[in-house]
Amino acid sequence: MRLAVLFSGQGGQSSEHLSELRADADTRARLPALDALRDDDLASNVTAQVVISALQALRWRRLAPRLPQPVLFAGYSLGELSAFAIARRLPPKDWFDLAARRAALMDAATACPSGLLAVQGMPEAALRAALDGSGCSIAIRNGDAHFVVGGASIALSELEHTLPTHGARRCVRLAVRTPSHTPLLAAARAPLAEALTPWADGRLSVPVIAGIDGRVRRDAADAVRALAAQVAQTIDWSTCMDTLLEYAPDAVLEIGPGNALARMLAERAPDLPVRAIDDFSGDAAVVDWLERMAG
Repeated sequence: MRLAVLFSGQGGQSSEHLSELRADADTRARLPALDALRDDDLASNVTAQVVISALQALRWRRLAPRLPQPVLFAGYSLGELSAFAIARRLPPKDWFDLAARRAALMDAATACPSGLLAVQGMPEAALRAALDGSGCSIAIRNGDAHFVVGGASIALSELEHTLPTHGARRCVRLAVRTPSHTPLLAAARAPLAEALTPWADGRLSVPVIAGIDGRVRRDAADAVRALAAQVAQTIDWSTCMDTLLEYAPDAVLEIGPGNALARMLAERAPDLPVRAIDDFSGDAAVVDWLERMAG
């Protein structure tokens, strides 16, 4: 069976995911601060990135022995770090330390209150024209008329009101406080590359699609360069989905949190079996679904 695996970014984390982490003794031993976390803490960039990384590590540790060897990994924003960490076989402590370092560097590079705005219904050329002079940039390209824009909070609030007059069908502020994947975070790129340098050698056990261009990375050095670049460069998730489909997977599993990536891919390829772990009652149901897809 040709299985592709997706790793989500921020936005879908919840109290249920905290409970899932707290129920695992190994995770609690590695992250003793879990017990003191409240739901509101998940809005913190550092906390969210470490919690999501830990959730993905836990789910992969539980499921990997029961899954076919994947042909491809892809990760959305932070999820690309998780894809790399598993493909490069990073120890959990180093993985979580990198997630915390990435988040801290992004926070340090953020000069003023900032965030992200999801925009749907506008062609890219029209959106770029509307953004001109705002100080905001396209952070993620999810489709021909589906984007995420990053910038200062004041500018995003203005765009939330003005973009509908330019044709936007929907504008929604996301629960993220940094202008991720925009030039505003350029200062985070070099120190993140330095933090990743110890892992920039060898081949990846599973190829990883790079978010910045949708190209497949097989060498750790190439993957590290893409990971460092993506904090301050647009993520082209639309092209990533096209690349994934070129690999003709038999099924696609989203690790989570949430199921946003599965829903986007299902819209792109309605006949492809694609599901998210959060859609199932437990690991056994995930494995059963994949076995049925394999025939």
